[in-house]
Amino acid sequence: MKKAMVVAAVTAFLTLTACSGDKSPTKEDGVKVVEGFFTEQGRQATLQRSWRFEVTDAGGLDLDCEKKPNGDQECMVGGSVKAQGSIGGQPTNPKPSTLKPKLRALFRPQGEGWQVVEVKDEGTSAG
Repeated sequence: MKKAMVVAAVTAFLTLTACSGDKSPTKEDGVKVVEGFFTEQGRQATLQRSWRFEVTDAGGLDLDCEKKPNGDQECMVGGSVKAQGSIGGQPTNPKPSTLKPKLRALFRPQGEGWQVVEVKDEGTSAG
């Protein structure tokens, strides 16, 4: 009986560890941060609710994350992406431009993925 309880406890611990694991936000989560942050910035600047910022190439995007004691992950979203803005589905420029994001994002676990809680720009540059 005691051995069965120990085995059950170890199994439960390993299952919880595997589920919560050291899973961090992915590059896709980083793309969502960049698109969401700059879509909102563009909407405020242009006063156009149909303004949208879309990452067309995220090959150079980097995420450097640190796990917080409460399970949140704080990530620096950096590197470079190709992106393009549009209003009403029409691109504002003929070609995507290079953007070097430098964003600090706080992610909270939500189901199987991550919810963006807060984003701060820490020196994003173009080109």
